[in-house]
Amino acid sequence: MAGSSERERARVRLVALGCRVSRADSDALAAGLGAGLALARDGEAADLVVVNTCAVTADADAAARRAIRRAARENPRAQIVASGCGAATCPDALRALPAVVAPRAQGGIPALLDRLRARERADAPLADAPAWPPAAASPARHTRPFLKVQDGCDRRCAYCLVPAARGPSRSLPLDAVLSRLAALGARHPEVVLTGVHLGAWGHDLAPRRALSDLLRAAVARGGVRRLRLSSVEPEEAPIDALREPEVSAVVCGHLHLPVQSGSDRVLRAMGRPGGAEAFRRAVADAAEALPGACLGTDLIAGFPGETGRDHRETVALAASLPLAYLHVFPFSPRPGTVAAGLPGAVPAEAIRERVAELRALSDRLWRSFLAEQAERTLEVVVERVRDGVARGTARRYATIRWPARGELRGELAHVRITGDDGAECTGVRLDG
Repeated sequence: MAGSSERERARVRLVALGCRVSRADSDALAAGLGAGLALARDGEAADLVVVNTCAVTADADAAARRAIRRAARENPRAQIVASGCGAATCPDALRALPAVVAPRAQGGIPALLDRLRARERADAPLADAPAWPPAAASPARHTRPFLKVQDGCDRRCAYCLVPAARGPSRSLPLDAVLSRLAALGARHPEVVLTGVHLGAWGHDLAPRRALSDLLRAAVARGGVRRLRLSSVEPEEAPIDALREPEVSAVVCGHLHLPVQSGSDRVLRAMGRPGGAEAFRRAVADAAEALPGACLGTDLIAGFPGETGRDHRETVALAASLPLAYLHVFPFSPRPGTVAAGLPGAVPAEAIRERVAELRALSDRLWRSFLAEQAERTLEVVVERVRDGVARGTARRYATIRWPARGELRGELAHVRITGDDGAECTGVRLDG
């Protein structure tokens, strides 16, 4: 294997599929590579490729297979390693590609890579590696790095494989969170807090804590200019903390509150807590606590037994709330879940039509949200400068582009919004 001698480090390429947790895991792996390993640079052939897979839908399974095949084509001399949720739930399918399936504990992957670099047996038993806490994220990989503060899930939603792939909920202790936030905040203007079930952070700690406690402590500690939350269950959104001006001044005006359906009947079949009215109240509370915030949700179309009326209730709920976007997924039966054995399968054509209708609604909501930003001055993290155009992400999640004026990647800019193209805003920088 090229680069496998003791004097030359093997090059590792990391591919993250799926959610922010997958990307956070890849960041942690980048920070924890052994002395004989180094990240491959752009355009450089890799000796080892780690594909962190997702298992949320059948499309995610297909994406994992495509990514592994592509990695093999682009790096013909490399060993391909599959990790993440897809590798945990469907290991045999990935080994057949072929790929080496990583241990479920992310902490064991560096040892596996060292073994592959040395051409040792990949299937020999590895010494136990701590699954938790993860290594600190590398501060050099993203302008808005992800910090995973929670992993696993104790819920049993009928459609979800994540508990089987990730295990029970566990939280990064508060002191460790604050230490890692300080390290990332010293290098980056924004840090994204993420977890498989982020709203459960702190429930397993002694003393028991809540996500609101984490936000208040992070703000009191200082050193982080912007905090963004990834997906939070509606009933677990830290609204009490976000109502406090000192907290809302730091936490970005962007909440993703997954509901999955607007039909109470379907929500019960899904095993989801609360109902449509509880979601309505959660969105209203979020909009009140964070005026003008970007609010989004997840929806599954075509869950077994979903009728046309159920679908219309979902559309009506989403259209009636101050949402900016919808992440819409066609139902995909996952072997091993309760939903895979439920009767009342919705015809594929009906699922496609329902997905299309919800995505069209999402497009309208997003266009309306972007139009509301006109003439506002937004604080933006510069993420890319290319061909005379700078791009970045605002506190309210919208992507902004403007004529570059010597911007540096990772700095903050204040941009007055002059228009939009339906996908992102355009503007003019006022400072710098």
